[in-house]
Amino acid sequence: MRTMSHSPAIAVSVGIVLLAAVLPAFGKDDPFDTDKLRPPAPSQFWDQPAVQPCATPVAVPDPLTLLDTIELALCNNPRTRESWSAAKASAAQVGVARGAYLPNVTVTGGMQTTDQRNTTLSGRRDQATGAIALNYLLFDFGGRDAALEQARQSLFAADWSHNFTLQTVLQDAASAYFQLFANEEAVVAARTAEESAQKSLDAARARQKAGAATKADVLQSQTALSQSQLVRVQAEGGAASARGVLANRIGVPSDRAVRIVAPADLPARRLADAQLEQLVQTAVARRPDLLSAEANVRAAESNVRVQEAAGKPTISAFGTGNAINNNPGLDSRSGTIGVQISIPLFTGFQSTYRIRGAREQLEQQQATRDRLRNDVSLDVWQAFQDLRTQNQALTTAGDLVASAQESYDVALGRYKAGVGTVTDLLNAQSALAAANLQRIQARFSWNVAKITLAKAIGGLDAGLFNELTTAAPR
Repeated sequence: MRTMSHSPAIAVSVGIVLLAAVLPAFGKDDPFDTDKLRPPAPSQFWDQPAVQPCATPVAVPDPLTLLDTIELALCNNPRTRESWSAAKASAAQVGVARGAYLPNVTVTGGMQTTDQRNTTLSGRRDQATGAIALNYLLFDFGGRDAALEQARQSLFAADWSHNFTLQTVLQDAASAYFQLFANEEAVVAARTAEESAQKSLDAARARQKAGAATKADVLQSQTALSQSQLVRVQAEGGAASARGVLANRIGVPSDRAVRIVAPADLPARRLADAQLEQLVQTAVARRPDLLSAEANVRAAESNVRVQEAAGKPTISAFGTGNAINNNPGLDSRSGTIGVQISIPLFTGFQSTYRIRGAREQLEQQQATRDRLRNDVSLDVWQAFQDLRTQNQALTTAGDLVASAQESYDVALGRYKAGVGTVTDLLNAQSALAAANLQRIQARFSWNVAKITLAKAIGGLDAGLFNELTTAAPR
């Protein structure tokens, strides 16, 4: 180290030059432009924005389409803002890591007054001091590089976690929409079953009046009508509950009356036609939770290098400039410039255990990633098999409704003609009502199975729903 008390201007000049270099960035909220490294809005995917930025306030259309529901949920759900804020915080940490490559410049100043009595230097003395200090890290065995890479990988992990949150919110909103539609269809089916029960009761009364049926037939028909009315009331309650759930998913009060447009079935060709092996490969490449885990592993690897570098020497350049004005008295000026080597000889084994802890954290992140990889394969397998099952169930349910309707029509005709029994009629009526409900449930399960498979392969985004065509409002 070389001290140059006779040249304080050198240190001051160096500080001024460095300050001038970074001065344009002063006053900026984000001098490193880290905003470009995270999602632009809470509702948007990091890698490929799926929807338009949210309006303020977000208007709620009446009636709601499925795409409206998804966009409202992405804009209003607090979970999207939580994960977005986490991504922004991680982006700020990248800025912190980049700041380590710039010098630290500190300016200090002070004033004091001294009043001495009964001494050889009695009297009042004013003194003003000023100093500027500069420290610039030149070499640290890759510690800054590792810290920056750790911050970048942590940001990637936060961005992918945001993607996963958006997909979860999207899945919940779409499922709630299909659930409300299924409940509304169940209400319609229950009302149709009630009308059929009323026809059966009217037929039984007509036959009793003609002397061709007993009072027992009327009572059985009346019981069946009461049961169908109970089913209808329960279905209406289920629809009201599902309407509240959907309102909650889109971020409005649950007591708000929302109407929906009857959705078309989700296009399954992008999913069901693919081979299972291809779907698994797609999931490994696209699943945001798995990609987040991979980024966490890389961040943990960088943290190991950070801790290793922390126990090694560092080389820094420094400079200081000092000025003292005395009144009365002589003014003094001094300056220092030099290079400093810092060698940590013993830190109480703290560095040893920090490195040890970082390596254990790396092993933990690797285990988490491997567990997710296994889960991805199982998720895709189960979702794929469920989609195939629900597809077959929907076809079978349609055939069941057709045969049950024909059976009921025949039983009603036979009973009116006096050749059938009320038991046959009521059995056919019950079978038809059950078949209609099974078809409604099968269609709901089929659409939800497609959403689940899309999420399992990491392909659940608003683009999946843009292909839908919609029917008239209900």
